[in-house]
Amino acid sequence: MPERFSASVASKHINCHASANLDLAIPNWTPPEVDPSADNAANRGTEMHRMFAEIMCLPTADGRRMAEAIAYVAEVRARRRFKVMSEQVVVAEWLDTKPSTCADLVLFVQDEIHVFDLKTGKIPVSAYENEQLMYYAVTYGPLAPKATGVHLHIVQPWADNIETWFASSARLQQFMHDAQAAEKRIQAGSTKFSPGDHCKFCEANPHGRGARGRPNCPAMMQLLYPQALPDYEAMLDMVDEE
Repeated sequence: MPERFSASVASKHINCHASANLDLAIPNWTPPEVDPSADNAANRGTEMHRMFAEIMCLPTADGRRMAEAIAYVAEVRARRRFKVMSEQVVVAEWLDTKPSTCADLVLFVQDEIHVFDLKTGKIPVSAYENEQLMYYAVTYGPLAPKATGVHLHIVQPWADNIETWFASSARLQQFMHDAQAAEKRIQAGSTKFSPGDHCKFCEANPHGRGARGRPNCPAMMQLLYPQALPDYEAMLDMVDEE
């Protein structure tokens, strides 16, 4: 059977008819083996087209924002010949429970490492003292054993927010100790409430931005809707007067 006439082979077929019938035109000709996993130009081109199609299907505004994110990462990546890890799951060996985690993007060489977190929300998120990013930094940090810290990046073009913060090795060491201590208390059964900004996505937060369960967190309810406690001294005075 002749090769199917398609847009991608139109020039070849119009100019060389034999190219569509190579098995007839060349004695004992055998087609090449096609390996879809091979690192070659054809497969890279196919993957590029797939990604291009997905991005182009986004709403126009989202496509522009995604382009901003890609441009920022490309600018950082161009500084050195970084190795790249994208959405690669690793195990947090530094915690007793050995949980797995997955950063959006990690660029690294022996003495420098960058961790990127893509945010699509419209409320700006800071890279400074960001516990999620420091968790990633401690976990992926060994990839750059000669680095003096980790460059942490929040890439959030939907909020006009692209921010970076360098977390020193000393700061990451302190974070690791704090996280390990918290894990030990939690594993021991601690149920201590400490409401604050970190409650934003907690399932027990009545104003949480994620899924919510019932009943609500009593500490958060008291913080949001403080109940006036009885004035026991005044009540005793009233009894004495009677």
